[in-house]
Amino acid sequence: MNKIEFIPLVELPTQKDIDSEKHPGGTPLTNLPEWDLYQQKELKKNYRNIPDPISNGIYQYRLIDIDLEDLEAAIRLHISDTDINKSCSLFGGYAISVNGNIELYPQCCGLLEEIRQWENLLNENFEDFYLLTCHPSPFITKKESEIIIYCKDEFETFFPSTAKTCIRLNYQETKSAFLKMIEELKTFSIKLNTLSGKFGTDNISNILIWGQPGEK
Repeated sequence: MNKIEFIPLVELPTQKDIDSEKHPGGTPLTNLPEWDLYQQKELKKNYRNIPDPISNGIYQYRLIDIDLEDLEAAIRLHISDTDINKSCSLFGGYAISVNGNIELYPQCCGLLEEIRQWENLLNENFEDFYLLTCHPSPFITKKESEIIIYCKDEFETFFPSTAKTCIRLNYQETKSAFLKMIEELKTFSIKLNTLSGKFGTDNISNILIWGQPGEK
């Protein structure tokens, strides 16, 4: 039996200044020490106590590990001057870890509201699907007792470049892992909703995690 874990991840927005334009050469995967230092400096300008990124050189952070003060700062940067009730969810998505190794990371422009597509997994006879906001998007299908996630795109390369092009998972193990994450997100949503009043809405987690529009 494999240990499968779904991990909610966010990309943290930062307020840019002149120093922000002085970014290192290369990429985090080719010039990690300098990019790590740059990222740490940017985060310190905007946040109090951000946990380590999920992996070396991949600046995505476990949503559930971020404290309320930093969540509030992230939300303010995320919405800027947009009405919170018209905002999209936070940028990020859901990593899949197998036996402690992350097999799939959120891709470019991914949103937490992609959980609505992942919910297809709860139906044993689900139709094949893509994620609707990220690019490139994995293609998720089911064959007998296996979930198969294809990470190959004609026009774009999946991140990181070392990503597998085909991930095979036991369906029941994957479904159980997803259900566990759902419960963790429900508990986290209660915590997040304590910030709702500061942003003039009743249920901020519906907007920023679950992809449900807010109401005035």
